[in-house]
Amino acid sequence: MNHIKFVVAGALALLGVLVIGGYFADPAPKATDEKSAAAGGTLRIGVDGTEPAFYKVDGVTKGFDYEMALGVAEGLGAKPEFVVMDFSDLFTALEAGEIDMIGAQVTETAERKQDFDFTAPYFVTYLSFLTPENSPIKKREDINGKNIAVVEGTIHERYLDEQYENVNVIKAKDEDSAVKAIETGEADAFFYDAPYTAPIISRAPIALKEAIVYPADDAPIGFVMQKGDERKATIDGVLEEMILDGKWLKIKKEYFKEYPLSEVFKDKGA
Repeated sequence: MNHIKFVVAGALALLGVLVIGGYFADPAPKATDEKSAAAGGTLRIGVDGTEPAFYKVDGVTKGFDYEMALGVAEGLGAKPEFVVMDFSDLFTALEAGEIDMIGAQVTETAERKQDFDFTAPYFVTYLSFLTPENSPIKKREDINGKNIAVVEGTIHERYLDEQYENVNVIKAKDEDSAVKAIETGEADAFFYDAPYTAPIISRAPIALKEAIVYPADDAPIGFVMQKGDERKATIDGVLEEMILDGKWLKIKKEYFKEYPLSEVFKDKGA
């Protein structure tokens, strides 16, 4: 199951790049501070076991969120323990104290911030349009006036209404149905989360391409923690260090080399 689609930019206009920048405005405590609330112990990270967040290749664990979480645990001086579960169970597990943190490409929204704390961003949401190989859609302006398929019940429909003009939304029950709408000519493109399009393209009955990929700079992705967890301040400092010393960019290039760099991380020295 795709994760970001249920949490992408719940209130994009309310967030803004300035909100993201605010995370780093005041230097957070470094992981080396003697008074760190998170030194030692085990950091239990809830993940949902899907590419590109957390997965295995020939028995070797990989993933963008996995490697970022390893860096956080190292900075805390804690032992990482990854707990794999369905995405829908992650927040319940966090509330129950079964895990300490969620690392599953969760986009911060105003709604979720009412119940949970988000760390400083370690990524931003990337959105994409899947089109047939011979499609005339090549840039974002080409979307206006087109029929665009979305998975029903996701946030993508609202985002299309907010960001584009004169778009006819075609609601599909799932990813394969959205592709079917393109195949039959009902839809010109399928609007989805960029990190999760590879398997859709590979199993599609028609030749598809990811015609447009762009970062939603006002839709930050962070680790999710319980409200008031004192470790958040230290983790924010660890993430800042990972960005400034180049570790973050190295991981980003390994998993998202083709994605344009968000202005959010350019501003942080990445």
